Amino acid sequence: MKKLVFLFSIFAVSLGLKAQITITRDDMPDVGDTIRLSNAALLFGIDPSATGPDFTWNFTSLQPQSQVVEGYVSPQSTPFIYQIIFNQSVANLASPLQSLDFLPEFEVTDAYIFYKESAGNYVRAGYAAAIMGVPVPMKFDHPELLYTFPLQENSPADSSLSAYSLELPGLGFFSIERKRVNDVDGWGLLSTPFGTYNTLRMKSEVYERDSLFIDSLQIGVPVNRHYTEYQWLANGFGIPVLTITQEGPVLSARYIDNIHDLTPLSVILGPDLTLCSGDSATIQAEVEGGTPPYSYLWSTLDTTSSIRVSPADTTTFSVMVADAQNNMTFASVTVNVAEFKEVNLGADSLLICAGSSVLLDAGVGYENVTWFVNGTEKQHGQTFQVDSTGIGLNYAVIRVDYLMNGCDGSDTLVVNFYICGGINELQPVTLNVLPNPVKESFVAVQDRFSSRAEVSIVSSTGQVIRPEYAFEENGSIVVKSGNLKPGNYLLMVTEDGMRGVAKFIKQ
Repeated sequence: MKKLVFLFSIFAVSLGLKAQITITRDDMPDVGDTIRLSNAALLFGIDPSATGPDFTWNFTSLQPQSQVVEGYVSPQSTPFIYQIIFNQSVANLASPLQSLDFLPEFEVTDAYIFYKESAGNYVRAGYAAAIMGVPVPMKFDHPELLYTFPLQENSPADSSLSAYSLELPGLGFFSIERKRVNDVDGWGLLSTPFGTYNTLRMKSEVYERDSLFIDSLQIGVPVNRHYTEYQWLANGFGIPVLTITQEGPVLSARYIDNIHDLTPLSVILGPDLTLCSGDSATIQAEVEGGTPPYSYLWSTLDTTSSIRVSPADTTTFSVMVADAQNNMTFASVTVNVAEFKEVNLGADSLLICAGSSVLLDAGVGYENVTWFVNGTEKQHGQTFQVDSTGIGLNYAVIRVDYLMNGCDGSDTLVVNFYICGGINELQPVTLNVLPNPVKESFVAVQDRFSSRAEVSIVSSTGQVIRPEYAFEENGSIVVKSGNLKPGNYLLMVTEDGMRGVAKFIKQ
């Protein structure tokens, strides 16, 4: 290609000039050229047929869906049998292909398309490929005429009729007939995502009949096609800077472009989760590919890249992710809530005569049931017999820890031992803690204790904590709890042979 012409084209466009151009052999590809192309789906509202003299086409809204690199080599670098058929009198340029769309049922490797360029025209001489491992040159009986030089705004329409047939013993029969009618129908300024160019616009009507007969299936598949190619040619680029193909209602575009990261848009939320009731988890949308920035819409109506969830029941959470090109993808994850039943040892406080005992029962269906007295581990098992041994005429905090389906829990109560009928017999008093669970402070509602009462908090390990508190006129006790660590506690209020105990949870 002529680099000087290419540089002049860029200079003219930079000045915003429209000019009629002429396409010649110098504007066709050369051996060693590699050209990067983007494939795009056309947006609604684009009409590729619009054209005319001194026309302006704006296709900057095209978005790449995939990319290919089209390379050009000498026919002498292709397999030897191809060189025999596509000799210098037939072709002087070849381009490797990944596949042949007219042979979809066969395994194809080493595929090429062959061209012949001269001062008078540029033609497609045929194809070649190894079909089921057998190298097969497919030379048209008459080359397919792509361009007649010099190509100008007033160039007359031209046409070609090309055909090829192939017999594959034991495999099948294939033939292709293709008629191409070319007409330069406009010139002007074209804009694509890659740049702006002075161009000639060529419209090509292609009529094609492909016939494929597969011996093993005894089935023949004739296919009649009619499609229109709209090509915009500029000086110095080797191939059209933009080609739009319309076949029926389907439009596709291919244009010269820069390198893009076109990894398909995908999102992963990770494996399904299992939570214990009351627990929470963060679900993070891990996005790959597409074109940032991304937008998110969760089934919870959140629009962030992650959400914090704490479902009461097993729930499936979904997210839709869209990128800057309006590509969308979806993902979902299920958060299972494990079945869990809390142990309830009954009343928060028990009064037991010295010398007597009480049997505490955690119930069935639990794992790793462990009993503690004032924070000291005592035994494992479903039940626990409590007496005054080691406690005396005093109280003890009894705690049970357990597991169910991997979720842990605990319950506590206070056991008070006294001499029945004696002077130190305790009178139980009902306490209610509001709110529960608590945060910075809470209110103990009662109607028996005076401001002389002793208020304490007992942890699940038996540690006694002296909190800040104050009595209100109605008898309620306001207790400060901001310094407590999250967990289960007992509030204990004692005065003149009376004791009230209430459980609460610090968040």
